[in-house]
Amino acid sequence: MEPIKHSDAHAHGFTPHLLRSSTLFIHPVSGVAQPAAYADDLAATCRAVSLVLPDDVVFTHLSSARLRGWWLPMTSYDLPLIACSDSDAPHHDRRGVYVRRCGIPPDHRRCLGDVAVASAEWTLVELAEHLALLDLVAVIDSALHLEHTTVDRIRGAMRPGRRGVRVLRRALDLADGRSESWWETMLRLLHELSGVPVDPQQVITNAAGVEVARVDLRIRGTNRVPEYDGSEHRARERHEKDLRRDKMLARQGLERFGYIATEIIHDPELIVRDAEDALELPHVLGRTGLWRSEARLATISATGQAALERRLQRFVRTTSPRTRRASGAK
Repeated sequence: MEPIKHSDAHAHGFTPHLLRSSTLFIHPVSGVAQPAAYADDLAATCRAVSLVLPDDVVFTHLSSARLRGWWLPMTSYDLPLIACSDSDAPHHDRRGVYVRRCGIPPDHRRCLGDVAVASAEWTLVELAEHLALLDLVAVIDSALHLEHTTVDRIRGAMRPGRRGVRVLRRALDLADGRSESWWETMLRLLHELSGVPVDPQQVITNAAGVEVARVDLRIRGTNRVPEYDGSEHRARERHEKDLRRDKMLARQGLERFGYIATEIIHDPELIVRDAEDALELPHVLGRTGLWRSEARLATISATGQAALERRLQRFVRTTSPRTRRASGAK
């Protein structure tokens, strides 16, 4: 069943009241009924919302990133639906979706299936306005890894003086499309921002030149292999596979150090101390200082999550503008 505009209810055999009261439908935006079976389908929700938006509107920012399957910042926040219209278009204010007037260039309009979206490059330009450095690097890493864009194309979309352009430049200098997960990017950035050189996704071969493994990270000039271990590594079949892999790495003279998310969040100094040992460097207390300062701003920390949620509040529409104006007139 397709979404239905409330104004078209009779043409579909419903009354507006039945559309609003039926458990078969949800209402993602004022004026539209969407089949409840597709409530968790973002593309379906975007198609439904588009019924009451101007024809020039495209979905962008976090909505475009979600539609593309990119790695998103760590948050339990219910992410808002964000779209964009031409800068000279009338402001469109409707409960359930935030429409920015941002003058998206014509060459940055795309379609994902039948959903109009901003290009990958323009999506990142907009995300840079609100994401902290570490979160932005992770999003860029995922876009590069999925081959949705390139660093050169992102740089070509940047506009001097635009909000977020400075953090976007820094993020591009740190981005690496070889990362294969959000946490792998965090582990890589922890090392790099602490002055530890690492090579992502290095292929390990045996004496015959046959590939035996590919590792998340390898500390350059050493046999140390830091890797992120998610909860899936504890599943029986995966655990057995990991043990065989660890032995293959050991046979090649490599030391694998697996780290979990809580260690990256709460014990970065221990991870960097392991790296110092591998590099035979003296232990320096302040080596993680830059990482710590950036982590406080990003969603890897509770303070960073709260800060992002405050910034995203501007995109939340819980009441219609007419409701606000009516209440203000009393």
